[in-house]
Amino acid sequence: MKSSFETLHHRSKAKSVLVFATHQFAATIGILLLANLATGLAFDVIRLFSGRVYSIGYSYWILSGTPYFPVQIALGLVLGWILGRWLRHRSMLWVWVLPALALGLAFVALPQVSSLTLQARLSHFFGWGCRPENHCSDQLGITLPLYSAISYSFGALLARMSRPTSHLARGMAD
Repeated sequence: MKSSFETLHHRSKAKSVLVFATHQFAATIGILLLANLATGLAFDVIRLFSGRVYSIGYSYWILSGTPYFPVQIALGLVLGWILGRWLRHRSMLWVWVLPALALGLAFVALPQVSSLTLQARLSHFFGWGCRPENHCSDQLGITLPLYSAISYSFGALLARMSRPTSHLARGMAD
C-alpha cells in the first residue's frame, strides 16, 4: 500500500507532466492556430475601416511565405509573456527542448537532407531552401514549431524577470 506521501508525489509528477504537455501544445500548435486566427481578424478589421480586401495569397505570404515566421514569433513572445506573468510555471521555460530535438534529428536523419552539405541543410531548415510552394514542408513542420516554442519560452522568461516573485506565486509554480 502506498503512503500518502508517495501518492502525493505521484500526483505531483502527473500534474507536472500534464502542465508541460499543455504548454508544449500552446507553444507549438496553439501559436500556429492563433496566428491564422489573428491574421484573419486583422484583415477583417482593415477591411472594415479601409475597405481594402486582402487575398488569401497575402495571408499565406505573411504566415508561411518567408522562412522567418514573424507573426508566429511575435505571438509566441506575447502569449509566453502573458501566460508567464499569470501562471509562472517553470515548464514554460523548457518547451523549446522537444522541437529542438526534433530539428536536430531531422537535420541528421531525414533522407532528403542527410546527403546535403552543411550550408544546404541550414538553408533547408532556416532559409529559402525548403518552401511549401516547392512541395517541401520541413520548415512548417519542424522549424516553425521550434521558433514559436523558443519565443514562447523567451516571453515566459521575460515575464519571470519583470516582476518579483510573491510568496503566493512561488507556492503555485510547478
